[in-house]
Amino acid sequence: MSTSPTQSGTPPGSPSAAEIAAAAAAAATARLPAPAPVSAEAAHAEAKFVAARKAMVRIIQWELNDDKHRALDQILDTTQYLLKICGNVKNSPDESKFRRIRITNPTFARHVRDASGGEQFMRAAGWVVQVHDFEKHFAFEHQPGQWEWRVLEAACVELEKLIALLQGKIQRGMGDKKAAQEKMRQQVRAALEDDKAQREKGQSLSAVCERQARYEAEPRIDLSKAGGAIAAVDQ
Repeated sequence: MSTSPTQSGTPPGSPSAAEIAAAAAAAATARLPAPAPVSAEAAHAEAKFVAARKAMVRIIQWELNDDKHRALDQILDTTQYLLKICGNVKNSPDESKFRRIRITNPTFARHVRDASGGEQFMRAAGWVVQVHDFEKHFAFEHQPGQWEWRVLEAACVELEKLIALLQGKIQRGMGDKKAAQEKMRQQVRAALEDDKAQREKGQSLSAVCERQARYEAEPRIDLSKAGGAIAAVDQ
């Protein structure tokens, strides 16, 4: 007695299409070359990068973004300036003029040196303090491919995030301010209209009182005397 095929047309005991596909995928994976082992030096560099990036992000979030002691527009100015000097190095790694900043530079002093978290961020992003021609500078000497360079790139990303956050807060604050000003205008308008109504009401009452006074001041005819006079005329 022969065995009849299944309804799908596959003889009993034959592998299904899913099993065939899984076997093919396993065979393809087996042919792939094994991943190269990670050297101890590379693993050490990666660990340094992760730790440095974490410290840098913490400084941006808790030191640089100090909205308890600085206005939002001041924090925004500092953040945009830091992004500019870090972005210059990242975008033009061969330009030596972007890699050194005099600490006594008035613009740097205003935006970074005298700002909460400014110098802490510089150090966390890979900048170091050096002395050139008897003046202190912040210098960035790392090159693309090094883990310190990756920290600089990550710092630019985090600064961009903070800028977007600050701009959103400032825009919402401006909206709240406009709403408060409009509410105040409406209150003033209502007060003026109420005052106008009161004055008009006072003027109406004054007119009534004035008419009443004129009426009372007009001479009155003595009806008793007037009646005698009419009788004398009739006789």
